[in-house]
Amino acid sequence: RQPEVIRRAASYFNQMTLGRYPALVAPMGENRIEVVTSDNTRKGIGQLSRGTAEELYLSLRFGFIREFSKRSEPLPIVMDEILVNFDPPRARAAATAILDLSRENQILFFTCHPEVADLFRGLDPEVPVLEISEGQVRRKELEKN
Repeated sequence: RQPEVIRRAASYFNQMTLGRYPALVAPMGENRIEVVTSDNTRKGIGQLSRGTAEELYLSLRFGFIREFSKRSEPLPIVMDEILVNFDPPRARAAATAILDLSRENQILFFTCHPEVADLFRGLDPEVPVLEISEGQVRRKELEKN
């Protein structure tokens, strides 16, 4: 029996890793997390690549946010360049998870990479994109092809 935060985080981690890591385990009485691979072997955090470890940490935060929001007013979430170490398919999966989280929480996502803004817009054309340049804030309209 895993705490709800871990179960929710496992779902996000499975999504972000495209099914490569379908489960998380928090051994009883220990202050650590193990990931379970699709072939049912376990790995410690130190055995993961930097990008996969960051996906795990993000998934844990999302699990905590979901649990916290059940007991309290949903709070805004600020993210800054969190996708930089994710490969493109996993960045897309993480962006989908972020959009899912945005249904209950306001999310402010900062990036200096236009392709990241385009990623979100590709998933949801209604995502507002604001460009901050030279002290000015402008709403960036969706470019028509």
